[in-house]
Amino acid sequence: MDEKRPEPPRRGRPPRSSDAIEAQRQHIVAAARDLFAAEGYDGVSMRKVAAKAGCLPSTLYTLFPGKRQLLHFLWGHIFAELNDALDHSAEQEAPDGLTRLCLTHIDFWLQRPQDYRAIFLVEDRVQDSDDPYFVESAVAARYLGIMHRAIVDGQARGEIGSGDPDEIRKILLCCIQGVAYNLIAIPEYDWGDADRLKTMVIGTAILGLR
Repeated sequence: MDEKRPEPPRRGRPPRSSDAIEAQRQHIVAAARDLFAAEGYDGVSMRKVAAKAGCLPSTLYTLFPGKRQLLHFLWGHIFAELNDALDHSAEQEAPDGLTRLCLTHIDFWLQRPQDYRAIFLVEDRVQDSDDPYFVESAVAARYLGIMHRAIVDGQARGEIGSGDPDEIRKILLCCIQGVAYNLIAIPEYDWGDADRLKTMVIGTAILGLR
């Protein structure tokens, strides 16, 4: 019987582990966030992202098929963390739960101004009629659902008055976005103490909704 010959060693690099792939994905996402925040959608290319992330464009395309898909992945990652923060706030039962949730919302963006710029200072452009907006995604639906439930719970506690929760959500989101945008995007204006400003704006809105 012939002896079985050993297989020759494989050439090339060994396959990467799932942890290594995920680490590279997160590194690319961080690079993309900084570029989108600084240069907007038009100023960013996949080649620029690859250069900043220190990888080949071909490697980038194996993880993200295009610039808009990369942008949506980035937004989804950030909003997933925001949703977790809002869920944690909503779990702390208190008479002022809706107020606290709104302040938690503002604080999230103030602590992460680059994330805010990469989301709200970049337009979400559809490429064809079948291309969905990010606001139609599951992570965005979860975000809007958390706000909706907090409003309904606030009405049940008497924190705010009765009314259409969807209309109230729009009002509160305008207040949240107004404070976050002004403090992050217009820092050259003297807004005064940020904690006092956000508390006054949300407090005034909640009082008006009673």
